[in-house]
Amino acid sequence: MTRKDIVNILIIIVLIISIGLMVAKKEKDDFLNLSYEYINTKDMAITDISTKKDNTNIIDILFKGVDNKGVLVEKELPVYQKSQVLNTQRRVWYLPTEVGTISQYPVYNHVAYDIYSPRGVNETIFPIANGVVSGMYRDAAGANIVTIAHNVNGINYTSQYVHLAAYASGLYVGKEVTINDAIGQMGSTGMATGVHLHIAVVDCKLFDSNDPNCRDLNGFFNYANRRLNEGFNGLGSVMNLSGSWNNR
Repeated sequence: MTRKDIVNILIIIVLIISIGLMVAKKEKDDFLNLSYEYINTKDMAITDISTKKDNTNIIDILFKGVDNKGVLVEKELPVYQKSQVLNTQRRVWYLPTEVGTISQYPVYNHVAYDIYSPRGVNETIFPIANGVVSGMYRDAAGANIVTIAHNVNGINYTSQYVHLAAYASGLYVGKEVTINDAIGQMGSTGMATGVHLHIAVVDCKLFDSNDPNCRDLNGFFNYANRRLNEGFNGLGSVMNLSGSWNNR
C-alpha cells in the first residue's frame, strides 16, 4: 500500500467521522427541540406524555439507511364531567324568639300564636324573616306593636308583633331589618294576661293602599280571619312549629 493510498484512507475516515458527528449533533438537537402541538398543563399530572426515543447508531444511519427514531404519539386527554352542583333551598323563616313555648294557637278573632318565655321581659324579639318595618304603633289598649312587611318568592306577607315591653333602639318605619335584628323585648303592654308575644302572620301587605285586603288594620284582621277559615293559620303555615324551643 502506497503512501498515497494511506492518505486517502485517512481522509475517508475523517470524512466518515465528521459526517457521523454532524448527524449525531442533528439528532441531539432534534431530541432537545421537540415541540408538542398540545399539552394541557392543567391535566399534566394525570396525562401520559410520550417521549421520543432514539436507539439508532451512526453506522446504521451511514451504511444501512436505518433511522429507528421513536415516534411521538399525541395522547388524547381524558374528558371529565363537571361535578354537579346541588341547589339547596336557603332558609327564609325563623322563630321570633330564642326560647319559647306556645301558650295559645290561632282561633277566630285571635288569628295569632301567643308565645311565652321563662326569660320574660329579657326575651328579645326578632323578625321571622328579612323585611321592612311597615308600622310602629300602640293600639287602643296601649299595646306596643311592630309590623314588618316581607316578600318571599314574590308573595307579600305581614308579621305583627304585639305587647312589646319596649321597641329596639334605632327602630323606625321604613327600616330594613334582617332575622338577626332585634325589634323589641317581650312584654305585657295593652290587654295581656301576662308577659308574652302575640304574633300574627298574614299573606298580605298591611298599610299598603295597593293591597285591597290590608289597606288598614280592620282590613288586616278581617282578611286574617278569612284566611284562617281557608286553612292559613299564620306562622304555622310558613314554617314547622314545635310546642316549645330553645333556639331559633
